[in-house]
Amino acid sequence: MEWFIANWTFVAGLAATHLSVSVVPIVVGAFLAVVFARVTPTRWVNPARGVLGAIYAIPSLALFVTLPALIGTDFTGPTNVVIALTIYVIASMYFSAHDAFHQVPRPTVTNAESMGMSSRQIFFHVELPMAVPGLIAGLRVAAASTISIASIGAVVGVRNLGYLFIDGFQRKIPEEIITGVLAIFVIAVTLDAGLWLVGRLMTRWRFVTVDHA
Repeated sequence: MEWFIANWTFVAGLAATHLSVSVVPIVVGAFLAVVFARVTPTRWVNPARGVLGAIYAIPSLALFVTLPALIGTDFTGPTNVVIALTIYVIASMYFSAHDAFHQVPRPTVTNAESMGMSSRQIFFHVELPMAVPGLIAGLRVAAASTISIASIGAVVGVRNLGYLFIDGFQRKIPEEIITGVLAIFVIAVTLDAGLWLVGRLMTRWRFVTVDHA
């Protein structure tokens, strides 16, 4: 505790960097995952699952190191980490996004079509709202893993909360390592709670009770 009090501004700066390289991949990756889930033809769903599952299984450090050779980014720096994390979010969210939309009752969509709603209207007013619970559930999992994986970015030059692990180990300061672990835990739990609240607010219709009296 004394170490944190003496270095709290330093930790806060690392936490800000950690968030900056985590939130962007979460937002961009989730959006792209939803798009891919919607445009992937049925016959390509299983192959897509296989490919994305294989990508998600790649160790994060290996992907951080490989990306510069593939796309020409600098070996060190946040760009490399942000792109890699975005790929992981897409790979993770695609499964939940596809299942969330697949579970929308077909009769509900048919009724919307019979009312003359366009495909765009059906998506935004029927399918998307009903898919929100599944999407939020998948996003919460992807967000938690992203916050955790982002710490490995410290190995390739991103000075985030993962730096506390490396520095604490090298200098044999257990308090520094513990501070890093707790800071990442707090960020992950806070973000998860925020996403749960967003999901709750977006699906208030699920909790409305109907009086049949």
